[in-house]
Amino acid sequence: MRPPDDYTRVTTTGGFVLNRRTLWMLEYAQELYGGSHDLVRAITQGSYSPGETASFGTHDGGGAVDLSVRDLNDWSHILFDDLDAILLALRQAGFAAWLREPNELYDGSPIHIHAIAIGDAQLSPAAQRQLTGPEGYFRGFNGLPVEPPIPDPYGGPYLCPWMLDMGYADLRPTPQGDPPASAAPHQDSGGSPPVLSFRLLIPSAVGTRRPRSIPAEPTAG
Repeated sequence: MRPPDDYTRVTTTGGFVLNRRTLWMLEYAQELYGGSHDLVRAITQGSYSPGETASFGTHDGGGAVDLSVRDLNDWSHILFDDLDAILLALRQAGFAAWLREPNELYDGSPIHIHAIAIGDAQLSPAAQRQLTGPEGYFRGFNGLPVEPPIPDPYGGPYLCPWMLDMGYADLRPTPQGDPPASAAPHQDSGGSPPVLSFRLLIPSAVGTRRPRSIPAEPTAG
């Protein structure tokens, strides 16, 4: 389902600024997820928030959002059992979304989900790079600006027809080394959410890898 092209800025009850397009996508992801974790209440960093150095500029414009994966009623409890469902729902709704694990971005960085709204007209250059740049989602990487790029541990990009209409494509190299023009291994027909063969490969079963000390929120990148 294509998101509305509404870039009116809104402020959530938690005080985070998004545009209505991003908020609509989060609400749609909530519907697809169907679980108890409130994705809007879980926001720990919104859009239009320049100057966050640990975010690499990805939150400077629209379409960027970070979500806590802690139980909102019990901050000590991390929702490991819900991670696959939440990440899949976000990708179905039109986000490039990844889990950022503890200490992955910097020493003390918290576990959270980082998501970029695909097709947002107000993405910052850094956020757009996380989609189509050398380390981007559509190239099969995890969006972090490192060399060499880190493979996306949750599988390839999820492509909907509206993404193809906007010029996005699966940019992962073919076995021959040439990027396909518009290959879409996980395509949505545009109607009801399909039954997917989408595989979320959380490395080493993330639920078993609880670090000794998991930093508190907020987030970045």
